[in-house]
Amino acid sequence: MLTALFLLWIAFNGRVTLEVVAIGAVIVAALYFFCVKFLNYGLRRELRILRMIPAAIAYIAVLLYEIVKASFQLMRIMFRRGYTVKPQLITFHTPLKTTLAQSLLANSITLTPGTLSVFCEGDKLTVHCLDVSFAKGIENLKFQQRLLRLEERGLK
Repeated sequence: MLTALFLLWIAFNGRVTLEVVAIGAVIVAALYFFCVKFLNYGLRRELRILRMIPAAIAYIAVLLYEIVKASFQLMRIMFRRGYTVKPQLITFHTPLKTTLAQSLLANSITLTPGTLSVFCEGDKLTVHCLDVSFAKGIENLKFQQRLLRLEERGLK
């Protein structure tokens, strides 16, 4: 974090002089010590976050893929003549343990076209699906599996 803050300081200044580097070093050091003392920040936490970056990138990629796939599925339903949608409410239990992972799952479901997270309490999640085709396999979503991997790596 110290290096990232210092590089950010240099980037925002737009020039590298001895004065900018010296003042930046003092400010960045003070900010880092503030974070350590008052925000419960430390090297262990930084390393844990760095370990989660590849899994987080994979999660975002899977989520974007699912959003695009659901968008095309929704367009197919919209442009089909004479098709009547059959909305459905589905309640299922998620294996996710942390509140952060459960809320990420609920928000990911809401971001996916054709589905909306209606209720989330504990490990129980209720989802409104625009059509029965969106309800198939919703208990075992790909991004839920990615969130399980993030939990294993220390998502709190």
